[in-house]
Amino acid sequence: MARMLARDDIIAGLGAAMADLQAAIDADHQALADRLGVHRTDLRCLDLVFRHGPLPAGRLARMLGLTPGSVTALVDRLVKADYVRRMPDPTHGRRVLIVPTDRAARTVTELLGARLAEAHAEVADFSDTELDAIVRFLRSAADRHERSAAQLRGQS
Repeated sequence: MARMLARDDIIAGLGAAMADLQAAIDADHQALADRLGVHRTDLRCLDLVFRHGPLPAGRLARMLGLTPGSVTALVDRLVKADYVRRMPDPTHGRRVLIVPTDRAARTVTELLGARLAEAHAEVADFSDTELDAIVRFLRSAADRHERSAAQLRGQS
């Protein structure tokens, strides 16, 4: 019985830690968007084109859960701020790809480089098995949240 209570306490602590992490990430992303002079959704777009490479606007719209018109306005703002540019898709004559600019890469490196080094140092003492468990948990949580968002949008 004591083992179950301890496990229940650990699981409750994990839930509280996840809520704290989510709030901290939310505040951090808002501060980063403010620093860059962009909207939060614009920041999400930048994140996607950095992580996934050049993306067509239609795919960005689906990934962001926005209409094509909203993504056009978002990309226009980011082009004006010199954070992304439109590039012809070499595999599809009429489609353009959204790609980050050199300015965006420099700015992100300047703002986030030290943070990435700090994150690497934070996980240095974890074993490969522990890191694998953390990655599996985070991927599972991300998948769950993506499914939930799709359901809330009526896309399930």
